[in-house]
Amino acid sequence: MKGNALSQITAGRSNGDKTFYKHYAWVIVIIIAGMQIVGTSIRMSFGAFVDPLEEQFNWTQGNISATYAICSIVTAVVSPWAGNLGDRYGAKKAMLAGVGLFFVGMLTTAFVKEYWHFWVTYGVILGVAQAIFLVPLIPAAMIWFRRNLGLAMGLIMASWGLGPALATPLIALMVEEIGWQSSFISIGIVSTILMLAMISVFKNRPADKSLVAYGTLEGDPPLSEKPPPLELLDEFKGHMRRTAAYWNLSSIHFLGCVGHAVILIWIIPMATDSGMTLVRASMIFTLMSGVSILTRLTTPVLCERYGVRSVMTIFYILQGAPVIFLFWGDVQIAFYLFAVTFGIGYGGETGGFPILNRKYFGHAPMGGAHGFQMLGAGIGMALGGWIGGPIYDMFQSYNWALVVSIVASIGGAISIVLLENPAKLLIPDWQKSEEDFEKMSVPNSAD
Repeated sequence: MKGNALSQITAGRSNGDKTFYKHYAWVIVIIIAGMQIVGTSIRMSFGAFVDPLEEQFNWTQGNISATYAICSIVTAVVSPWAGNLGDRYGAKKAMLAGVGLFFVGMLTTAFVKEYWHFWVTYGVILGVAQAIFLVPLIPAAMIWFRRNLGLAMGLIMASWGLGPALATPLIALMVEEIGWQSSFISIGIVSTILMLAMISVFKNRPADKSLVAYGTLEGDPPLSEKPPPLELLDEFKGHMRRTAAYWNLSSIHFLGCVGHAVILIWIIPMATDSGMTLVRASMIFTLMSGVSILTRLTTPVLCERYGVRSVMTIFYILQGAPVIFLFWGDVQIAFYLFAVTFGIGYGGETGGFPILNRKYFGHAPMGGAHGFQMLGAGIGMALGGWIGGPIYDMFQSYNWALVVSIVASIGGAISIVLLENPAKLLIPDWQKSEEDFEKMSVPNSAD
């Protein structure tokens, strides 16, 4: 192991400390991006199912949107536990458990007859599944990178835009051609097979491949090659919870997700309400998601180079301001102008969080902190995704939901400005604490 590790460090230096060189860490990035694309497509394309469900069952949009809200709330509540699960047992086991539940949730959803059945199968089962197989992924990626984390996160974040951009028109076409029930069955089977294939080659940490973390140089203090000691893990969770950033990052996630969930769920019904077909309306979503790929890719790198709080603030404002275009939704060109401008801010909204976590908490295991941030994000997705339904039922218009979206995004920008300076760690150094813990745990040879 030591020889391989040293050879990897030497390889990094022989490349002149380049940003990119051959390493299994990039395979991990591809796997995580693929899991994000496949695993979230059905959730991000939820808007394509609103009209078909309303027509077949005569459900109100409030009842349908409640399903999305339940799914988001369940995912949020389970997220801290799912993050801790990944820290304790490794992301691979968590992903396997989550994919199994995903398969059950997709197939049972295809046979619902009442809206409360939909709440259970899509809302609860898929909500739990997505938390278990998605929340551990970002912390798992961070384990593989000593440096150039921004580039890795940018590639992963780009997949969040690529997945909906590709999946939404495909799912809308499937719904029109084979019906929403057959779509759920087909997507459930194919997605499960693809995710199991990716999990089969996933590794929890560099030591599992006899490697060191990407970007490790000679003289760097070693990172642990095994799962963290549970006693030390619990101690550091306490350190994190005592910082204001731990709580503020979750609330900022909440505000950002309220801001874009209103749009993600209701942009397709808004567009069909203006006279577009379902497939054409889904292309508005695709354009928005496609534009977001560029800023998803570049935002983490920009955060590392130009200051994470400044960059994040700009993108939160860029997410909120373009929603004004939708107040002229009766003019269809407004949807295209909105899709391009909103996609820029929406893509950059989330990219700075992994960088802030690394700057605030160093190399400490991130599953618990990330899970708590996903709690805020999930509640925000629930509120934003739900609120458009009852507002439309009451006013036959989405305008007040658009106001909620704008206020939430601008509120998030203000909260980012008020965050602590990320110039230094807010908690003790994990590497040093882990070394000290291991020394204390080794029996004295004289005893």
